[in-house]
Amino acid sequence: MDSRLFHYVMAVEECGTISSAARTLFLSQPALTKQIGKLESELGFQIFDRSKNPLGITEQGEIFLEFAGRYLELEKEFQQKLDAVSGEKHQDLIVMTTSRGGMYAGVRTSAFLDAHPEIHVEYHNTDARTCEEMLESEERELAVYTDPVQSDRIEYLPLEEDPLLLVIPKDSPALEGVEIGENSYQNPLEIDVECLRRPNNRFVLSTSTHSLFLAEQELFRRCRIHVGNALHVDHVDTRYAIACGGGGIVMVPLQTVKSLYTNNQVVYATIKGESFYRYVVIAKKRGRKLSTGAELFWKFMVGQRFAP
Repeated sequence: MDSRLFHYVMAVEECGTISSAARTLFLSQPALTKQIGKLESELGFQIFDRSKNPLGITEQGEIFLEFAGRYLELEKEFQQKLDAVSGEKHQDLIVMTTSRGGMYAGVRTSAFLDAHPEIHVEYHNTDARTCEEMLESEERELAVYTDPVQSDRIEYLPLEEDPLLLVIPKDSPALEGVEIGENSYQNPLEIDVECLRRPNNRFVLSTSTHSLFLAEQELFRRCRIHVGNALHVDHVDTRYAIACGGGGIVMVPLQTVKSLYTNNQVVYATIKGESFYRYVVIAKKRGRKLSTGAELFWKFMVGQRFAP
């Protein structure tokens, strides 16, 4: 039996939903669902009770998970002994990332692995709040995510400026009477803040665990924008898609627009006189001594700071 399936099952059990586990494993949800279904067919019983949310575990599933965990521990021990015999000293490193932090680290991963083939890197994707909680509890050594950093127990360095854009449906009340002209994400429209203060505007906002939520709230506070009609959506890609479908005004990273698609039914904008950016950062618990692998990863990523 393919041991990857054991990892998949353990991830689903830990995350509580197949969709969350799929993001953690960097798989599509349909692909993970298919793999879990294939395993259950091979076993002849269901591991998960899909009638519950989060997923429940069947009695047979409890037994399977117990032995899957043991198997993975044996597999790890087996590999460590092989490495010792061959003289290789591999190190496992788990780095927490948000979606935007993962994009930054991801494009630099190949160069890091070429420089340090002895280090096995895993990226675990989550939200900014969880990144900081895992660092503070010392469950993880490093995280790559976006500021603002909330905890004073976290030490961090900025790695890359992350420009932000407002994405406004063309039929939004915010654009009434506004001359749009030529517009693109490379050439965003500068609008007056009064456009965003109109009471019939609808916004699509982040959920409170995400760093972009803090950036949104800071903008509204600074510009004295009262949000009376808002929809809160967890994933930035979904928020962007809602805006493109006419659902409301969103603030998204420029990188999100570039990596997905452009839409001629929206206007890409900034506010006159306002700076629109945040930073991707690498972070660790203040004062914590890093393992060799984590220290090498930290130095490598810092060495790539603000590289074009």
